[in-house]
Amino acid sequence: MRLNGIVGAEIPYYKMMNKAMPGPAKDTKRKPKNGRLTEIDQKTNKPRLKSGVPISRAVEVLYMFENADVLPYQIEEMKVTISNLQTRVKKLEDWQE
Repeated sequence: MRLNGIVGAEIPYYKMMNKAMPGPAKDTKRKPKNGRLTEIDQKTNKPRLKSGVPISRAVEVLYMFENADVLPYQIEEMKVTISNLQTRVKKLEDWQE
């Protein structure tokens, strides 16, 4: 038995109100996309563009990277600094426990 059909017959404008009302909140937990454009070739163990990645997109990302004025070793240093700061914050948050 459908409740909407029975209630809709008894309450005027029920269908319009039902359409206007928001439905139940949907739980949309999606895995974030991998933003990498390259992958390691299993035969040669060298990086290559993933299938489906246009060369124009790869050139655009390379251009943005070159204009960022950040060198690869600086990025690695930033990752280490971030992890050190996160452990320090965690330690300071748990000082009472």
